[in-house]
Amino acid sequence: MLYGAYAVADDLYFGLIIQPQIFALFTLVNILQVYWYGYKWRPATVAGACALLCVSYAGLHVGIWKADEHAIKQHQDGLATFLGVLPAVFIAAGFFPEFYVCVKDQSVEMSNLFLTLDILGGVFSTISLAFDHTFDYVASITYLVVVLLDIVLALMKLFFYVKGTQGAHHGDYHSTRTNSAVGSPRSPKISHSDDHIGLVDPEIAADSSLQYTSCAKSSPP
Repeated sequence: MLYGAYAVADDLYFGLIIQPQIFALFTLVNILQVYWYGYKWRPATVAGACALLCVSYAGLHVGIWKADEHAIKQHQDGLATFLGVLPAVFIAAGFFPEFYVCVKDQSVEMSNLFLTLDILGGVFSTISLAFDHTFDYVASITYLVVVLLDIVLALMKLFFYVKGTQGAHHGDYHSTRTNSAVGSPRSPKISHSDDHIGLVDPEIAADSSLQYTSCAKSSPP
């Protein structure tokens, strides 16, 4: 929302203006899904929450847009820079809970496709600023922060993969194979015969002629 208001006030390209609005729409849909499926809200309650969030977003967006526009027109560079950099600060702060979870779990549970697309989105958005009437360095900070922090996540994912912990909490093949190859217990097999019921250890059965550790189930002579 903050960057969307700044993009409108600074008259950036149309694509850069609608981009944060689309992101806000997807965020709204995700929030409503949480309360619809997770908390089982009624349709009327979800519709009311949707209307309230839309009105709040529109009011804040217009207010911040007008503040940005006034600062730019009055050549108040300090205020304009502050309002332009503030979205990058909030975006960077939003990454730190993810970093905490990744370090705690020793794994980055983000797909390579998502990280690649997010990095490319930031790169191409920054490049598009170069084709504007003037390159907006303040606006580029928001995109470059996303690119930098996504690259950090990608490097963390590579590090955890080499370390052998990547995907360990979600049954990843790399970690599962390692765990099963070293020190994993084997369950004994139950064997049946007419006169005996016993437990067969596969290793004992392979290395010696002893195949059964049994208890007698035979009738007296």
